[in-house]
Amino acid sequence: MLYQHEAYERSSYGFKYLSHAELPIRLINIGWDRVTSPDYRWNGKERGGGFIVFQYTLTGRGVLRDGDTFYSLSKDTGFITIVPSDQDYYFPEGEEEWEFLYIVVNGADALNHFTDIVKKMGPVLSFREYKEPLAILSRLYADVYRDPQLDKYTISSRLYELLMSLHRLAEGRDIVRAPQDMPDSMRAAIKLMKSRYSTDVSIDDMAEAAGLSKYHFCRQFMKKTGLKPNQYLRKIRIEHAAWLLRHTDKTVEMIGKEAGFEYTNYFIKVFRSFVGATPNEYRLGKTGDPVYFLRIEP
Repeated sequence: MLYQHEAYERSSYGFKYLSHAELPIRLINIGWDRVTSPDYRWNGKERGGGFIVFQYTLTGRGVLRDGDTFYSLSKDTGFITIVPSDQDYYFPEGEEEWEFLYIVVNGADALNHFTDIVKKMGPVLSFREYKEPLAILSRLYADVYRDPQLDKYTISSRLYELLMSLHRLAEGRDIVRAPQDMPDSMRAAIKLMKSRYSTDVSIDDMAEAAGLSKYHFCRQFMKKTGLKPNQYLRKIRIEHAAWLLRHTDKTVEMIGKEAGFEYTNYFIKVFRSFVGATPNEYRLGKTGDPVYFLRIEP
């Protein structure tokens, strides 16, 4: 099984919030759907407002109209629509099916972040070379499927993870950026690291992705990147942690674990070695100019 939602059935879930204290990002709907009728159509001016839809095509094809522009929504393509808007999305006649995962969210942070992403990339995004948003969305669907009473704060934290992943795409950080002469074997290893940085990725895993022996892989990786494989993995983790420190209220312990560090003390030590400051010092802006993304180069 490649993605967690595939272990379950297609369904949809809606959420209502009775508390007046609004979270900055809230999940309104999440679902996995397959449509075959041209009756499936949503118009951005006819469904209220104050929310955002993010939808990821798994198979088949749909269409998004944005003003006078029409976009084909094929496999590994997603779109963002901020409602209300002069947009609609629909299943076109002549197609066999359109299968997708989707979320509907609202809240001040949801609006600000999704608006920023649309400004940078437009309403339609390609994920052919970058599957992390699908993995996050798939995991959230599976978690809600298993436990529809999942804590609202846990859900919100997953939504921030999705937003961060989309920001990475907008900045080009997690599409493997490497010198033009980087061999495909090294690109494959880096791609593995970027997709699984929060897990226990071993040198053996990297070498297998590269299709090389462990010894040959380590030599070639150091030669091409200037870093040992484990150093490169830690670089990815620290970049991820730096974004969370500046853009979320998560604790240092939570961020360390999300970035792939089991022990907080070790996370702080590694962060200091890369950035020259502790995570808290970096969060408080005590180290140079504040930046939207921290990029670490060898």
